[in-house]
Amino acid sequence: MYFGIIYLITGLLLYPFMVILVRGEKGIKRGILLKQIWSRVVCFLVFIRVDTTFEENLPKDKPFIFCPNHFSYLDIVLMYIVLPHNIAFLGKSEILKWPIISLFFKRGVDIPVFRESKEDAAKCLIPAGEELLKGRSLVIFPEGTISDHAPKLTNFKRGAFSLSIDTGIPIVPITFYNNWKLFSDHTDMFGPAKPGTSKVKVHKPIYPKDFTDFVSLQKETFRIIEEELNNYGN
Repeated sequence: MYFGIIYLITGLLLYPFMVILVRGEKGIKRGILLKQIWSRVVCFLVFIRVDTTFEENLPKDKPFIFCPNHFSYLDIVLMYIVLPHNIAFLGKSEILKWPIISLFFKRGVDIPVFRESKEDAAKCLIPAGEELLKGRSLVIFPEGTISDHAPKLTNFKRGAFSLSIDTGIPIVPITFYNNWKLFSDHTDMFGPAKPGTSKVKVHKPIYPKDFTDFVSLQKETFRIIEEELNNYGN
């Protein structure tokens, strides 16, 4: 409840700036800056620190497809602290009904995914590919939703890996080790939540040219994150 109150109050305070500044092409960069500020303020007020390890320096001016595991709502908030890149989220279309955050999806900062059918889900990959070609990076949670079995991964969906094969843009796996212990599913009012340090590793890029198809790229990304979680000893 405390996290929700902080998130709502800070979001409402920033909302007028979002409405005014998040417009047009320049509005995308402003929107990302606002979300970076919002994330840092929220984490400061809920006493969450972030400890990030990069296996390799990732240039800000090159696009990547970032693929983190997804065990907690905190994963989304922390991406803007972990990554200094120009990123677009692919998020479920239900977000369009959420207050405040929906504005970013409606104004092109992020991309909604309609999952009523496979055809609808595939259509979202077209604007996602266009953003990659513009030089923007994507954040795609390959599990598609928050796992109910943390710290065990659920099966990865194909979208991120098909995009990587089609565009030649590398996949960057990201391991969130312990967010599920700091903040559980936000729909569970009685789930675990506490202050602490989020441990994160940003892995080396995986280049699609080294793989024959999206399935092998998908399996390698899964293997890297799963192995990292197992080594951490959750």
